[in-house]
Amino acid sequence: MRAHYSNLLIKHGLAAMLVGLFGGFLLAFSMVGGASISPLPVFFQFELPGPDSGWRILHVGTLMNGIMALALGLVIRTVYLSDRQARLIFLGIAIAIWGNFCFYLFGMFAPNHGLSIEANRLGDASMAGALAYIPAILGAVTSIWAVFVLLFAEPIYDAHNK
Repeated sequence: MRAHYSNLLIKHGLAAMLVGLFGGFLLAFSMVGGASISPLPVFFQFELPGPDSGWRILHVGTLMNGIMALALGLVIRTVYLSDRQARLIFLGIAIAIWGNFCFYLFGMFAPNHGLSIEANRLGDASMAGALAYIPAILGAVTSIWAVFVLLFAEPIYDAHNK
């Protein structure tokens, strides 16, 4: 079952990378105020809500979370884990990936940047702030736990490495 959860985590990592890559297009659209069909001289002008910096964070952060999932999905294959541990690590990292995505997306629209449920020195509380903060804090806790378990798991050695 360890391989099953490893594969699922790798798939989530690839999906996150795909979302991050599409986020790169949204960043470009935000920066130039629309979309063009290069090399044709066609430009569709529109304004995306949110700041360029928010779209940049969504683009880069989601790509990095995808890379984290790919790496940890491969690490799962190198250590002894019970089926339950492998399942919980998968779930914890999946929660982190998509919780962070929610943080990046909703945080750019939150006056408090989604760093708390209540108002903070950055701004007032809002629904966007709560939608950013709650999944992100769950992801932070579950990913720290998952990395901790993997860090202290017994490595699997093959006959050539003994």
